[in-house]
Amino acid sequence: MGPGAGISSPPVASRGEVEAIVETLTRELDEIAATLTDTVHEHLAELDDDMRPWTLQAARSNLGVIVTMMREGSDPRSVQPPPEAIGYAKEYVVRGLELSLMQLAYRTAQGVFGGIILERLRAATDDPDHLAEAMAFFNAWIFAWVEAVERRLTDVYMGEHEQWVRGAAAVRAAEVRALLGGTTPLDAAAVSLRLGYELDRFHVGFVVWSEETGERPGEASGLFAAMERTAAGVAKSLGAGAPLTVAEGRHLACWAGRPSAPDPTRLRLPRAAGRGLSVALGTPAHGVEGFVLSHDEALLARRVAQLRGVGAGTVAAYPDLALEALLADDLAAVRRFAERELGDLAARDDATLRLASTLAIFLEEGSSFVGAARRLGVHANTVAYRVRRAEALLGRPVSERQLELRVALRLARLVER
Repeated sequence: MGPGAGISSPPVASRGEVEAIVETLTRELDEIAATLTDTVHEHLAELDDDMRPWTLQAARSNLGVIVTMMREGSDPRSVQPPPEAIGYAKEYVVRGLELSLMQLAYRTAQGVFGGIILERLRAATDDPDHLAEAMAFFNAWIFAWVEAVERRLTDVYMGEHEQWVRGAAAVRAAEVRALLGGTTPLDAAAVSLRLGYELDRFHVGFVVWSEETGERPGEASGLFAAMERTAAGVAKSLGAGAPLTVAEGRHLACWAGRPSAPDPTRLRLPRAAGRGLSVALGTPAHGVEGFVLSHDEALLARRVAQLRGVGAGTVAAYPDLALEALLADDLAAVRRFAERELGDLAARDDATLRLASTLAIFLEEGSSFVGAARRLGVHANTVAYRVRRAEALLGRPVSERQLELRVALRLARLVER
């Protein structure tokens, strides 16, 4: 019997337990995929939140292949990676992530998956011999499967990497990443020449993104082409020439440059943007430092817009979201502050949310019932009634701790979802 023989079929004595666990795993695929994704991202700091949808897609599709192959009694070494896993491997190349990191992600998920199977087995049988036999089968099967899929995905990664390093996009992306990282001495004139984009001027950094997960901008796909067209239209509306663009996962990082500071209020999304694209932008700033700063602000503005659950076709400007951006990376602190300041007004039901929204507008209008009514399209008496209801939930007049109240009402939107 050659090496690995017998991996496809479980031992006769514990076959019932194995088959029961496979059916249990089939029912729990989405939950297990989410658990694996969370664990991988908790343990691998190099993977940012923007990579999470790709990890989740790959985990879900890989789990689907595993349970199908187990149910059919297939040899795990014959696995062919699903399209989502292939896309995941290519995404590592686009983001400049090492092959070893992808391998570590798979090994991390393998360990957690083994623990989940053991937990389900213990719940399914109290026969120690059957438990040991079944777990030995699962461990051997999963080890062989991961080893085989890693080998094939390594070939995918290396092939994509070879194409990437040869492309002009790679040169541009590497130059931009070096600029953003600030880790090497910089000759701004030389970098400008290589990028075909002048750095010694004012820049508006902006990102174009979509919440769709079916395609990635790094491919010459319809979504990427739509993002490029949108970036060109945005730059034109700002009075700039062709933008500098770099594909980064599910968003396109862009810069529009001018000899004088652009006016961000002139920004317009092209009518033909399509595909539910949105734009987030930073404030105009000059030179290399401005190039980096405006980009960082654009990323923060996008982060806040996503937390607030804005719809497609949004333009999110950093100056409008700067307060929320200060705490966007510490949502636990945001939640504590909002709940402490708002009390019962922090509830998430529709009626309370309407009261909180009315109160926020009332305070923005300088505590004017008439001004708030005009903005809301209701009668001033309706605004007065809602404000009194809000005060009852707050347990204090809205004139007390008004600064903290206004901040809490704004920040509460970050943790509504």
